[in-house]
Amino acid sequence: MQIILKKRLVLASNSPRRITLLKMAGYHFDIIPHTIEEDIHCEIFPEKLVRNLAFLKTRDVAGKVDDALVISADTIVVHKENILGKPKDTRDAKRILTMLSGSWHDIITAVCVIDVPSKKKLLRIDRTRIKMREITKDEIETYVRSGEPMDKAGAYAVQGEGKKFVEKMDGSFSNAVGLPLETVRKMLNNFIKNENA
Repeated sequence: MQIILKKRLVLASNSPRRITLLKMAGYHFDIIPHTIEEDIHCEIFPEKLVRNLAFLKTRDVAGKVDDALVISADTIVVHKENILGKPKDTRDAKRILTMLSGSWHDIITAVCVIDVPSKKKLLRIDRTRIKMREITKDEIETYVRSGEPMDKAGAYAVQGEGKKFVEKMDGSFSNAVGLPLETVRKMLNNFIKNENA
């Protein structure tokens, strides 16, 4: 089912996962990738980090359009208070997967929507907890060789082959993929209600 908004919707990202999720949710949108450098500073509180990055990405693209709802998101993986970004190389991917093996971690996403030209902003946080089963060294080697972990925060894809390592999940599956659709729907509905008021 396609969701028709009265206003142009712009996704400030060229992430294949976010594009697919937003299409699956039924939204028609344009894509204008942000130009923000996604620096991860581990000394920053995780929720503050994703909030800042989501806002900066959205604001960056909001400055390039005249009349639209601009949406963007930022996702990080947090394990025992350590922020895990995308692996730097195969060795780093193996290190991250070894760390996650047999333990819980959080996937935290901040979603930001800015209305142009009113500049009204909404920002929400979504969190999914995941428990990984014990992963053997051979499984890690094989998975890293597949290439799937290399562009994923936390070095695995819950929607791909990485799902075989997931023992338990508490929270939104779409958030674990990269965009919490339940939260997105509520945020966009808020703008729709205001349009009709």
